[in-house]
Amino acid sequence: MTSNHKLNAAGAASKQQKIQDDLGRVHVLERKIAEGGQGAVVTIAGQPRWLAKLCKWPSADPRAQAWAQQIESVRRLPIEDFDLPFAMPKALVLKPRVGYLMELMDGLVPFEQLLIQAQEAALQGLGLEGFLASGGLKRRLAILARLARVLAKLHGLGIAHGDLSPKNVFVSESVDHAEVWLIDCDNLSYAVRDSSLALYTPDYGAPELVREEAGISTYTDIWSFAVMAFQLLTLLHPLKSGEMVEADSELEATALRGELPWVDHPDDERNRPSAGISRSVVCTALLSKLFDRCFRLGCTVPEARPLMSEWAEALEAAHGLQLVCETDLGGCGSTHLWADDAQCPFCVNTTTEGQAVRLHHFVFCPLDQLPDGSENKDRWIKTDLYQVVSREPIQLRASPPGSATYADSGLVAELKVQSGELHITPKGNTPIFLQIAGHQTSTPIRGKVTLPQRELAHALHVGSLALMHDAWNFRW
Repeated sequence: MTSNHKLNAAGAASKQQKIQDDLGRVHVLERKIAEGGQGAVVTIAGQPRWLAKLCKWPSADPRAQAWAQQIESVRRLPIEDFDLPFAMPKALVLKPRVGYLMELMDGLVPFEQLLIQAQEAALQGLGLEGFLASGGLKRRLAILARLARVLAKLHGLGIAHGDLSPKNVFVSESVDHAEVWLIDCDNLSYAVRDSSLALYTPDYGAPELVREEAGISTYTDIWSFAVMAFQLLTLLHPLKSGEMVEADSELEATALRGELPWVDHPDDERNRPSAGISRSVVCTALLSKLFDRCFRLGCTVPEARPLMSEWAEALEAAHGLQLVCETDLGGCGSTHLWADDAQCPFCVNTTTEGQAVRLHHFVFCPLDQLPDGSENKDRWIKTDLYQVVSREPIQLRASPPGSATYADSGLVAELKVQSGELHITPKGNTPIFLQIAGHQTSTPIRGKVTLPQRELAHALHVGSLALMHDAWNFRW
């Protein structure tokens, strides 16, 4: 690229830079937003939804030619057939260098922006102001759960992303939404274990990539996702943020190779962090177990890392446990995990009775479908899945959050707590029934039902009472 086609240190164009695609169109480059091992991602003037990725090598370089062939292979992958949110190559760039154009949906910002906003606020002595201002815990869990589901579907096709990082995942700019979109998809490939591709973004590469022992795979995607998730929730890097690395920066490379204990290693406290958000505040017990599996056992055995479907289910379950700390009731407005003491960890305000209720999921089996000798109590098969309902309406689905089918299950009801009453509004075509303690029969819910708080046990049945079905038990 000539001096007329360079970007300055700030990422803005030093002179007007133009590119031409394979459809004969000319585009003016605006500013660089990301740069990796193969090239830079640049915005297009006057076209806010479009991005260009340009190769860092001259077009005649064999590496540029190999990359162009890789882009052509990526365009043939069945990504759009399965409606996955990937910014796939829409057109090839021919001049002045090899590259491609991709299109995003509106209103997105890099995932990295959430990390920077929270970390900068902490460094400026503002505590968790940045964490809460960027959507708090509930939004982070929603974004991560959505990303995990997308990657699980991708891996289900036998395809690996190859270079997952906070720079190439985009999320909704509005804190009221949790859309996810992936860019920089030129490394998508069928996930063979002996892949010759060994690309990664510094800090997010799996140890086997950093040690140059293997190429990209679904297991390397899982590692990168887990690092991003841990950072977004705790403001810590799982390998670099410990005291050993802080005391000796030369150990950073050793840590990234997986040769030091991860920061929450259960049996080795040498690399404990001195900062960050307490895991008990932002992680369920299941999420903590998944992080430990990934960063301890998964350092040396990639197959030990939790599958993306496991991450998705754990994150959806955690999202279902979110409780709003209401500002007009003396709270801080943030969201937090349900706790038995109902205390917000961010402001220690307590949610009082009548402000929220936790539903406990069961599978209900009619007595005539159980083995001989079964009793009435055997009809209720308890799970460890829950759904919290407070003032903000929640959508109850046919499957509970934390189950394999939750994301694709249909809506059955909308619930919210308002003025000390629980409101249940049926949605969709699945029949739902309400049963109150002491009553053997259940009443069908065909319209909005309002329940005053009376400290009685209730059950909400979802589906035909004559068949095995889901049910939610709660006290209200």
